[in-house]
Amino acid sequence: MITSFNDLEELALKNPAKRIALAMAEEADALKAVTEAAAAGIAIPILVGNSEAIRRTAEESSLNIDGFEIVEADGEGDSASKAVELIKSGKADCLMKGKTATATIMKAVLNKEKGLRSSGMLSHIAILNPPTYHKLLIMTDSALNIAPEFKEKISILENALSVSRKLGIEKPKVAVVCAVEKVNPAMPSTLDAALLSKMADRGQIKNCLIDGPFALDNAISKKSCEIKGIKTEVGGDADVLLFPDIEAANVFYKSIAYLTDYPMAGLIIGASAPIILTSRSDSDRIKYLSILAGVSLAG
Repeated sequence: MITSFNDLEELALKNPAKRIALAMAEEADALKAVTEAAAAGIAIPILVGNSEAIRRTAEESSLNIDGFEIVEADGEGDSASKAVELIKSGKADCLMKGKTATATIMKAVLNKEKGLRSSGMLSHIAILNPPTYHKLLIMTDSALNIAPEFKEKISILENALSVSRKLGIEKPKVAVVCAVEKVNPAMPSTLDAALLSKMADRGQIKNCLIDGPFALDNAISKKSCEIKGIKTEVGGDADVLLFPDIEAANVFYKSIAYLTDYPMAGLIIGASAPIILTSRSDSDRIKYLSILAGVSLAG
């Protein structure tokens, strides 16, 4: 079972290097991350964007991009479209967001004729490795689905479960996070949490344990559960945190990213190829770890 980013890196190093199409590659941290991944032998970067701006960015950041393929593109939309086309045509294995906005790259991904749609729903997952927690922690969805309805939460959850299983977790434990740990009819997210838990109990969502509603402290702390008298197999030992909406999840994600130095990675899953997607302002370290996750899932 993969329990840390060190394990994930070892897995990536064992597999053949994956071709990564970096959309609008003239962004220093993303360019540094793919350069590091190439030096480690886990990635073959294909840089999509303005070639002059890419080379200038590399020079300013003291990065050696000699030998990297550069696909000329004009602006965000063209860069996103050409990067997606590389995946579509089989010339690349993973898509990565560079300087382009999330909305722009997702527009290209979701294009009905030229995009990377699959039969399922797309969602964002973040993989966290807090030193205060005893294993990797997956959270969803902080970047794509704004206010998911109940059926959409099931799809978002199924995506997170698929990633959990690829990390070697046979029966993932899912904590459905809300503001409180008790069902409250005035708070619809707590009702959704209770329904998801019961669906797992009855095998409608298979091969996992789901419990909730949980306040965040109950989800990740056994002591909190003991103090509040919550009897649960999931609380304090969750593999997956399912948040009620993008606002709660995004605030949590960016709080971790900016107020701590916890290792973390961000991906869009559910498309025909992994999409390495972090905030444009995320560090090169987060982007490198996201590459590790993307290439591992692509394998």
